[in-house]
Order: sequence, then C-alpha cells, then structure tokens
Amino acid sequence: MKLHIFVAATMVALSGCAITQNVTPSELDQRAQELCLVRNSEVVQDGFHDVYQRVLEKKGFKVRWLPDKAAITSCPLVGTYEVIYRWDLAIYLARADLRIYADGKEAGRALYDSLSGGANMSKFIKTEPKLTELIDQLFPKLKAFLRITPLAEIAA
Repeated sequence: MKLHIFVAATMVALSGCAITQNVTPSELDQRAQELCLVRNSEVVQDGFHDVYQRVLEKKGFKVRWLPDKAAITSCPLVGTYEVIYRWDLAIYLARADLRIYADGKEAGRALYDSLSGGANMSKFIKTEPKLTELIDQLFPKLKAFLRITPLAEIAA
C-alpha cells in the first residue's frame, strides 16, 4: 500500500514540473515596419530562422537579417533571440527568449521556458505554433497581416 502511495505521489510531482511563459508586450502599433533580426549563429536547429522570419512577416514586418552580434542600435527596430532545443524522446523547443528593441531600448520580451518541464508532456511543442503565440502576445496591437496583390500587378 505504501508503495502505491509513493508511486502516485511521484507521478503527481513529476507531471507538475514547471513550464513558464512570460510576455512583456510591445506598444508598437505601426504596420509593415522593418524589423532587423540579429542572427544568432548558436541556433542551429534546421529551419528555425525561416520559421521565425515567416511568423514575423505574417504579423506585417519586413524582416532584414543582421550579422551575429550586431548592435541593438543597428536599426530603429531590432530583434534578438536565444533558443534552445532539447532531446527527450524527440527534439522539441525547450526555451525561447525573444527581445525587441526600439531605438536601442528594450521595447518588449517574450520568454517561453520548459527546461524544468521534467516529465510534463506538454513540453513537446512545435516551433511555429509556439512562435506564433509568442509573437501575437508580444505585438498585441498588430493584427495579422494579409498580403493583398494589387489588381494592376495581377493584370500584368
């Protein structure tokens, strides 16, 4: 009987391991601004950079990549990121720290962290939906951007 109680208590403790998400929203409300992203060459997960750019473009940003370790004052609007992937039965996004700087000052931050997730199965997330969620929370005043092709371009 004591063994059953111990096993049940252990399972409850492991399943409750912490996954955190904290977002400090940006006040930006202009559409289709240029956002310069400082490339983080330590992020080597296949496709991450393309996915991140695509998510930002859906929000209306024109993304321009800056070299690794470029200054946060390189453009009026700069984004930096630190991302960690882990393996635990599968590769998953374990941590994403996205920061936005306007004129060299931090203007918003989105942090997702499942490094202490332990046996919590909700840590197994896909990159694009999580980045979309974080970017939506980071830029709440920007609606999804729909690219509409002018009729003149279609006729050409």
